[in-house]
Amino acid sequence: MIMDIGLQKKDRKVITDALSRVLADTFMLYAKTHGFHWNVTGPHFYSLHNLFKELYEDLIEGGDTLAERIRALGHWAPGSFAEFSGLSAVKEETHHIYDASDMLRQLVLDNELIVRRLKEVFDVAEANSDTVTADMITMRMEAHSKAAWMLRSHLE
Repeated sequence: MIMDIGLQKKDRKVITDALSRVLADTFMLYAKTHGFHWNVTGPHFYSLHNLFKELYEDLIEGGDTLAERIRALGHWAPGSFAEFSGLSAVKEETHHIYDASDMLRQLVLDNELIVRRLKEVFDVAEANSDTVTADMITMRMEAHSKAAWMLRSHLE
């Protein structure tokens, strides 16, 4: 059945390619944040353990929203770590980080990176008159901006 939601097939492809990159970023950051949740230590263990949990729970919900939008636009969402790794600008943590401040710094930088990548998706969605995606993306930008602020506040 032919999709007719007011967006051309080629435009939907450009949008879903951009969304796929942010979905990959989201899942890579989810894995990193969850790993930090498991391994954080130190005098602020309890507050950071709980903060990291809040953040990874938001990431999993955000990833689901992104993937569902990709599907609603008629494309397949990436769903493997190999795909995520190939698409993501967020790099996987390959060694243990034991210092909570280093964990916080990495998560600040990664959340800020995703905000910038979401801005790219917003621009693509807006250029292709996809108001639904643009609206959804602003909500994710807000979530990542807030996460970066909260994480950064622990470093000041």
